[in-house]
Amino acid sequence: MKNIIVALLLSLTACSLQETPTPEPTLASQLELGVNTELSFQEGVKIKITKIEDSRCPENTTCVWAGMAKIYFTISANGVSKDSSIDYEAKPLKTTLDLGGQKFDIEVSNVLPYPKTTTEISQKDYKINITVKKA
Repeated sequence: MKNIIVALLLSLTACSLQETPTPEPTLASQLELGVNTELSFQEGVKIKITKIEDSRCPENTTCVWAGMAKIYFTISANGVSKDSSIDYEAKPLKTTLDLGGQKFDIEVSNVLPYPKTTTEISQKDYKINITVKKA
């Protein structure tokens, strides 16, 4: 009997430790996304940042040109997938893509971290603030 009670308590504890899934965001939500992380929206749209090329002028330096960060991504919906890119300078930038007859606005509002002369940024360390919505 004692063993049954212990087993029952252990099984109840194990059940209570299960994680609840994080709900998928909806389109038009501003989200932070890392490189090689795919984000799925409730509406069935998926976006994945595939690479960042960062030529922005590092902090504490003087440059002739402020530079830019080029964000490469893949977006898919309804079985259609498209590779594209967006050039981010110092202000939010938006592009519109046609994906199987549906148009989507993709806006990048920030690319972090900002370059420094003393450190090199790894692709895995980049975070992009992005908004995807129907156009």
